[in-house]
Amino acid sequence: MEKNKIKNNKIRFRFADNSYDLIKETKYLRKDFTATGYVVNPERTKILVIFHNKLQKWLPAGGHLERNELPHEAALREVYEETGVKACVISDDPDFNLNGIVDCQIPRPYTVLYQIIPQNSKDDEHIHVDFIYAMEAEESDIKIQVEEVSRVGWLTKNEILNSNCFDSVKSFVKILLK
Repeated sequence: MEKNKIKNNKIRFRFADNSYDLIKETKYLRKDFTATGYVVNPERTKILVIFHNKLQKWLPAGGHLERNELPHEAALREVYEETGVKACVISDDPDFNLNGIVDCQIPRPYTVLYQIIPQNSKDDEHIHVDFIYAMEAEESDIKIQVEEVSRVGWLTKNEILNSNCFDSVKSFVKILLK
């Protein structure tokens, strides 16, 4: 996103790419909130990914937010449900020194993605507003927990870059892994 412009007391965003057009063109589609956990090992040499049966792609664990669930809680839950790994959110949030009586800080996402989910046999085309969290965990035994996942693994940067996965996964790996 380029500079924000203030006009008539309203902030107008100028996007560096065509994101604004995509958002404008899909404004009438249903929006679902999802959360994803990109889990890396402490050495930042591997990332925890699942092989999604339906999509036939390597992805980080993630899914829809449940009722009354915060985005970071959903990402942690999904990572655990899909892999059996307990991770923690990596955060560089500034400390606002809140006392937690009427407000408190929750971890902010690493980024938020706006993703078109194509129509399929079970659902209409819709949007996922995906809260992406950077997480860390020790490499540990992994357990496939859900039926839509056939494999789970700790993969290196080169393995991800040479695998069948979405561009967003490759971009994240280029930034976060050594």
